[in-house]
Amino acid sequence: MIEKLQHRYALSERGAKDLVQGVIACTVQNIAFMFPVSLLYFFVGDLLDGGIHGSRIAFYVVGALFCLALIYGITYWQYNTTFLATYVETGTRRITLAEKLRKIPLSFFGKKDLADLTSTIMADCTALETAFSHFIPPFAGSLISTVLIAVSLFFFDWRMAAASLWVLPVAYAIVGLSAKVQQKLSDKSMDAKMACADGIQECIESVQDLKANNAEADYLVGLYDKIDAVEHQAVKCEFGTAVFVTSANMILKLGIATVALTGGVLLVKGEIDILTFFVFLLLVSRMYDPLQVALQNLAAIISTSVQCDRLDEILSHEIQTGADTMDPKGYDIVFSHVGFSYDSQDTVLRDVTFTAKQGEVTALIGPSGGGKTTVSRLASRFWDIEKGKITV
Repeated sequence: MIEKLQHRYALSERGAKDLVQGVIACTVQNIAFMFPVSLLYFFVGDLLDGGIHGSRIAFYVVGALFCLALIYGITYWQYNTTFLATYVETGTRRITLAEKLRKIPLSFFGKKDLADLTSTIMADCTALETAFSHFIPPFAGSLISTVLIAVSLFFFDWRMAAASLWVLPVAYAIVGLSAKVQQKLSDKSMDAKMACADGIQECIESVQDLKANNAEADYLVGLYDKIDAVEHQAVKCEFGTAVFVTSANMILKLGIATVALTGGVLLVKGEIDILTFFVFLLLVSRMYDPLQVALQNLAAIISTSVQCDRLDEILSHEIQTGADTMDPKGYDIVFSHVGFSYDSQDTVLRDVTFTAKQGEVTALIGPSGGGKTTVSRLASRFWDIEKGKITV
């Protein structure tokens, strides 16, 4: 499971283990919040039986203090396993990403531009930091705690439990059905952001040429269109999320109404007592609360798959192998039957053989697109080839 989490969320081994601990801590925290409800259940029961006397007062005082201490301790644990652990993992992720970029082949960078790589290193890492500290552990913890609490309700009264739990599979189904839609909206939003970032980067790099040719106004019109596209896609993404999240939350609220109606009918028939009716109303309101909060962060949770895929593309890429140290016998650069392509369909160099002598000027002459720049780059990163050998 740890390896799957590492690959799925671009985590280190320590980060994957911290994620599991964070989910467990959030689950235990949600369950701990039910202890005050249990204490209130006994308190109301004593009031209905004739009042609170003697040792029962001490029991409730000690119970209240115990609940406060328990919730404080578990919340402190939850904070350490989510927020603090996430910040440590963020530092590890950034260092690992930078180290991997140093070792992967030059052909990878031929498919990327500066804006894309900058977004991956900065924006994607920041988005994952927020997701792992605020969204993913609470969401997973709320699902697990809700299931555990739901099972325990059947020990009180199966009819009231069914009235309170029927909304859960419906809400989960709404969330599940929205995943693919949200994925598509997130992909389109990311494409719009990358196009905008490319436009801004291109403007920075070519601003002198734009001014020299009086093309600033025309270029800015296209750039403004890209910025508007980012805003448009963001609105569509937020609206698409709101439709599903609001529907799921409405279904959950409907569960409280069905508990009240079912409990009222059973209470009139004398099949349950007022205390059972009261405790179910308390339990369902407390049980739905963490799930409602988690559903509000649905878009952020689903969108993490986009950032994770972009990071995993780098972290899973094969690195160039060979010696880490150079011990040259001379300073000639020798190309021997070198082949290179930026992708499988675009071969740039094929069977290139020559020697650039030490102390001499070697000129590369050829038509545009013939591979002169690629040869120059390979000469500085001589391990980055597909066929043949480059030696110094």
